[in-house]
Amino acid sequence: MDEKQDALDRLMTAELSRRNFLKMSAFAGIAASVGGVVTLDFLSPSSAQAAKPFNFALMADHHTMGPKNNYMKLRCERAVEEMNKLNPQPDFLMSLGDHVHDGSDEQMKFFDEIFAPVKTKIKYITGEHDWYLDMGESYHKHFGETTYSWDQHGVHFIAMNTVHLRDFWTARGLTAEERMGYAGTLNSPVGGPFHVGEKQLGWLRDDLKKVKKSTPIIIFSHSPLYYYYKPWNFWTEDAPEVHLLLEGYEQVQVIHGHVHHIVKNRIGNINFDSSLSLGWPHPYPTSGLPAGSPQMPRANPANIYGGLGWELNRVGEDGGVDMRYHEWSREKV
Repeated sequence: MDEKQDALDRLMTAELSRRNFLKMSAFAGIAASVGGVVTLDFLSPSSAQAAKPFNFALMADHHTMGPKNNYMKLRCERAVEEMNKLNPQPDFLMSLGDHVHDGSDEQMKFFDEIFAPVKTKIKYITGEHDWYLDMGESYHKHFGETTYSWDQHGVHFIAMNTVHLRDFWTARGLTAEERMGYAGTLNSPVGGPFHVGEKQLGWLRDDLKKVKKSTPIIIFSHSPLYYYYKPWNFWTEDAPEVHLLLEGYEQVQVIHGHVHHIVKNRIGNINFDSSLSLGWPHPYPTSGLPAGSPQMPRANPANIYGGLGWELNRVGEDGGVDMRYHEWSREKV
């Protein structure tokens, strides 16, 4: 077995330490809701360099469909209204992909109108529903680049496109709409798993060369950057390659969307957290959950806001993220 494969195997079979497992497993019994906010802080102690504490907001999986589905519009408008009431405002809002459902330019215009009142700066990454109708043409027009990084308050932020699919459409002679349909189907046997891709891995390698090992790193992705549940494509095939590039960094947090529920994990030196959805909640897989990942209460189907919400997260002095979930099913609606 070569050195690279050995490192990959070591990363993907890494177990939670007893301390972290107990901290994470205890969530089901001790997590409390205060005004609809659930705070989950499962970070490990870190010697990372000091960061200036600040807040940022997260919204994910909006799945706006234009006038044909008003519920999606109502949910997004509620999230915008709640965030705009904050004082002080978060430093930025990260929108974690699947802003629209069918990838059309018309739906993206509709999304832009809903989010026009947002007071803070919005940053974006792409989801598969934003991409595969026209292969990102409308996404770039409305939201900009898919892969970028920046430094803020002592933290290095990285935004990535994790929804690359192997070309399953050309040989089949699929239309753009058919391609979008297969790519956007949760358990599609045609689309296959997501990939980061060699080009983006090369970009990440070069980007990290400029970052000290003591600098806290926060990565935003749409799909989980680890192996969560392959039958539903909660999976990024070359995620272990990303883990290898992040080895040795003292504080690394990856925050993703796509799964439409709260899930947590830790692999090696990397903490993983998901975001709530604004579109609809997905159930949890019946098996295959990462060790210590808590299952949140199931949503009430009679409540159009049940199991949904957004996050206002706190970055501490160590650069770790205190995930603060505004889960609407815990509020009186």
